[in-house]
Amino acid sequence: MAGFVVGVAAVLIIPGLWLVSTSGPSWAGALSTILRERRGEDIYKANCISCHSGPTGGKIDDYPPRHNANGHTWHHPDCFIRQVVRDGSNEMRELAPPDAPTMPAFKGQLSTDDIDAVLAYIKTMWTPAQRQLQASFTREMCF
Repeated sequence: MAGFVVGVAAVLIIPGLWLVSTSGPSWAGALSTILRERRGEDIYKANCISCHSGPTGGKIDDYPPRHNANGHTWHHPDCFIRQVVRDGSNEMRELAPPDAPTMPAFKGQLSTDDIDAVLAYIKTMWTPAQRQLQASFTREMCF
């Protein structure tokens, strides 16, 4: 009986190990991306959602801006978004209601990796076309 169990385990495990080893970086990269997005979601919920809301609702001219597909965040390259999160911003304050909060600086609270994780999560709220266009802005303006 023990030999049968070992044989069945070998038949199931060896192909699985082969699949993981041959798919290597793309499999590992996909898992890394998913984990980064989930971490970013947790950080977003703890620090951002109270002002910027979540994956649905809002419109392009809301203040503070929505980061989902209805907002305008996807119009900005990654380097700009990172800078605003890190350093804060009063940009477009004249369009805000008088009692609207200003964007605080998260430089002392969030690491570069935390900010990148939040950005990865925000991008999950955009349409494929918005992600593609935003990636082109990033390539043109950040590198």
